Amino acid sequence: MKKISVLVLLLGAQLVFSQISPKEETQQKDSNIQKLSIKETPVEFPGGMAALRSHISSQFDPSIIKGSGTFKSITKLLIHADGSMSSISTTGDNPSMNKEMTRVIKAIRTKWKPATRDGQPIETEYQIPMTISL
Repeated sequence: MKKISVLVLLLGAQLVFSQISPKEETQQKDSNIQKLSIKETPVEFPGGMAALRSHISSQFDPSIIKGSGTFKSITKLLIHADGSMSSISTTGDNPSMNKEMTRVIKAIRTKWKPATRDGQPIETEYQIPMTISL
């Protein structure tokens, strides 16, 4: 009898806590409609990723990196609504590689195509991952 009553209580509790009130359901539908109405486009380097990779590979000097092995880094930068860059920082396994990646990204003089929301340019953080084996 105890086992049956415990089972009934557990099933009843699951049913009570798994229900959504009608008010919450309409709020969820409204938020989905709002999400669909906002049109966003991501930030883009002029010429696309191939052009960005080409620029990095032409400017990057692997002889500056101290050590051997596989090193990873992530460079974060802020792309403003006008396409300019700021707040460039690199984190990763090797300090000399981080410094070189920061130098290469700071050397970019081309303005980016900024991200847009509903047709208006917006400020966006962009990340560039880098892996190199020496």
